[in-house]
Amino acid sequence: KHLFVYNNDRLSRNEVSQQTIKIALIKNDVVLYTKDGQFNFSNPTDKLLKTVLDAIATYDNTLRAERSRLGKVARVKEGYWYGAPPPFGYRTVEKRLAIDKEESKWVKKIFNWAYEEKPLIWIKAQLDKNGVVARRGKFFTTGSLNVLLKNTHFIGYYYWSDKKTGEEIRCECPPIVDESLWKAVQKSREK
Repeated sequence: KHLFVYNNDRLSRNEVSQQTIKIALIKNDVVLYTKDGQFNFSNPTDKLLKTVLDAIATYDNTLRAERSRLGKVARVKEGYWYGAPPPFGYRTVEKRLAIDKEESKWVKKIFNWAYEEKPLIWIKAQLDKNGVVARRGKFFTTGSLNVLLKNTHFIGYYYWSDKKTGEEIRCECPPIVDESLWKAVQKSREK
């Protein structure tokens, strides 16, 4: 019969959730309490006030999300790394990709082995034998090696995509392998 929430705008983040929660509160005759007071949904004034506050919260969240997205796009265009953990072979230094000396040695070996047309299962065995683990701390799989070999980061660039607009931004990073080696490996893999 009573629901306590610190702030009204923390109860939900979108209009669908707001309406679903509000309907459940009304249907079950629940009183909502926030740090600023209470909303009794049998009172038309409280019902109106809750609707207005929900609209303001939705508007504020939308503006905040857009400012955050635009800030992220601007930082990516300036060369900052925005993603999950950096690809194997890299680390972040001052929020930019930098070559990881130890891991980059293995990236070079992986590409050289692939150029020599060694099977992925053989490459995986070499890495496992030497205790080389992927970014998340587990052994490489043949699938993760296949993805690694397609990665353009290793020749000095990658694309970051803005999920809202679909804009593709080309980002530069320090290369680990020579572009001719990378292209030769791609041709070999296509065969």
